[in-house]
Amino acid sequence: MRMRAIRTVAVAALVALDVSAAAAQSTRHFKDSWFWGLKAGETFYQSQSYHSKFPFDPKGGLAPMGGIDWLITRTKGGLYVSFDHSWLLRDSVFVNDSISPLDTVPRVVRIGSLRRFTIAGMVFPMQSYRVHPYAGLGWALSYLGKADAVGTYRNGTQQQLVLATIDQFRSAAAPIVIIGTQVRMVKFSVFGQITATAANSNFFLWDGSNWRTTAEGGLRWNLGTSIDPLR
Repeated sequence: MRMRAIRTVAVAALVALDVSAAAAQSTRHFKDSWFWGLKAGETFYQSQSYHSKFPFDPKGGLAPMGGIDWLITRTKGGLYVSFDHSWLLRDSVFVNDSISPLDTVPRVVRIGSLRRFTIAGMVFPMQSYRVHPYAGLGWALSYLGKADAVGTYRNGTQQQLVLATIDQFRSAAAPIVIIGTQVRMVKFSVFGQITATAANSNFFLWDGSNWRTTAEGGLRWNLGTSIDPLR
């Protein structure tokens, strides 16, 4: 009887161990993890421009975008960091360089290479074994890698005015909202998300609209746990 009781307890312990291991396995690939990802998509932007490859919308355009991101997850929330680069299809905006009544035409500035750095806090509602919806709120720093004035200057004062205006309007920080879903596969996870960045009137890519949006998708790999093991 004693041996039978010991055997019964041992079997029950093994079953409980298997159940707990299965439960841990079910969340191991998302909760308390560190993901590294690659993404691509499109950025919708607006600007005061005299040239557009979208004649039906002279103030709006789509720019192809690519980038990398990191997603650190815990049970209910996490941290998101990313860097992306958009190749603008429109390349010209106007700045005011008037220093005399003779300067009646605004100066053209060629812009391009929109770069964005994002950091956001994340929440993970309605989680399942494979599908992981998420939402985030944070800040994005946008910077135009190219912003070159066209034409010559009347004098050094006019040149300084133009260059100072370009420096002022080529970068901006603004709130960003992220909504997306990640789906677990065998070797990696796939994801899709929408980001919306609040428009900033002190930035070249602003035309009175409230938001600049992107549609993004890509792959993420789990690089390990986001929790330091006990020592």
